[in-house]
Amino acid sequence: MKQIYYSTWRAMNCDVSAQLETEADGKALLGGLPAEVEAIEARLSRFRANSELMALNARAGQWVTASDVLFENVRAAKQASRLTDGMFNPLVLPALVAAGYDRSFPDIRQPETTHPVPAADWRGIGLRPTTHEVRIPAGSALDLGGVAKGWTAARLADELAAYGPCLVNVGGDLVARGAPQNLPGWEVIVEDPFDRHALVTLWLRDAALVTSGTDFRRWTSANGVEQHHIVDPRTGSPAETDVLTVTVHHRHAPTAEAYAKAVLLGGAQAGLDWLQSQWNAAGLVVRRDGAVLATADFTDLVQQRTTV
Repeated sequence: MKQIYYSTWRAMNCDVSAQLETEADGKALLGGLPAEVEAIEARLSRFRANSELMALNARAGQWVTASDVLFENVRAAKQASRLTDGMFNPLVLPALVAAGYDRSFPDIRQPETTHPVPAADWRGIGLRPTTHEVRIPAGSALDLGGVAKGWTAARLADELAAYGPCLVNVGGDLVARGAPQNLPGWEVIVEDPFDRHALVTLWLRDAALVTSGTDFRRWTSANGVEQHHIVDPRTGSPAETDVLTVTVHHRHAPTAEAYAKAVLLGGAQAGLDWLQSQWNAAGLVVRRDGAVLATADFTDLVQQRTTV
């Protein structure tokens, strides 16, 4: 008999959860996920000095043989940069460090800020698929945080989908495969960032829903400058935008992550106009003044939820 199993834990400095409807031993299947995510994080975390990512960053300018996990994430990040014409750029780590985000967010204690450091050109990221070698520009460093979350959510969902419909959430990056019995999808909500109540509800099936914003990871530097973790790669400074949060619906989670950053940097109206022109993408923005805007396709998703 089919049953929905649920598990939640902390990883990647965020809440992670997974739901699986299956006739198999769902408890055992979900029970193995934390160790798998830990192994991924150990390779991709910029907050771990001995991670594979930081070893790559230490050899900037050189070709480095990468594991499957690191190679696939760097390739996804470069593709995301291409799709957004550099509005998403994974080479922002020096800028994040300069802004004070040089450690896991709970450990930030009013760091000094330094001069902004614009990101290096993403087109300088080199990939050799046959040998799994990666090279990043000399003097640069990668931060794969957002892409890594989306990639991890999709990887777990793809694995669980062999046993039944599932929904994985890695810090607000949701990936659904299939739908629970007698339902058109997994019921998910987009929160109002002002009161954390449900803003909209929709069905998610065989797609990703990613939310990003300037409302969560914020801090004030020792010299009184308010900072947040979304850096504009063109300036090296935290983005100046009228967007508080942006939610993007797309079939590919890393792409949804990148599109969300691009909308945030582009501004509410211009960002959504750009998103509307992208293949298979839909989005919703909550502006800093409380206004809510959405693409026509996103509105259709919400209407489908209410008419089922």
